[in-house]
Amino acid sequence: MIFFSKIKIFIKQFNEIQRNKLAQGYELEEKELRHVFALLVLGQFVGIPSAPAHLTTELLPEMTQELNYMLQKINSTHDPLAELFSVLDVT
Repeated sequence: MIFFSKIKIFIKQFNEIQRNKLAQGYELEEKELRHVFALLVLGQFVGIPSAPAHLTTELLPEMTQELNYMLQKINSTHDPLAELFSVLDVT
């Protein structure tokens, strides 16, 4: 009886861990898709052919988070090692 209860607890914990990993994977995927979207819309700043100007101006209100992220990246370009450690969550 104790053996089965331990297995049940293990399965519940394993299930919770897998759900958390899945949620983190979705969040990372969403973040990467936002970055690709920002690059497609604002690619003209780095020399990539982009969408027509009228589409870009219509999409700008939807991109406030991406613009803030790009400004943060500009501030951290002088220290790429610090950016790497912040992504890897090294303490």
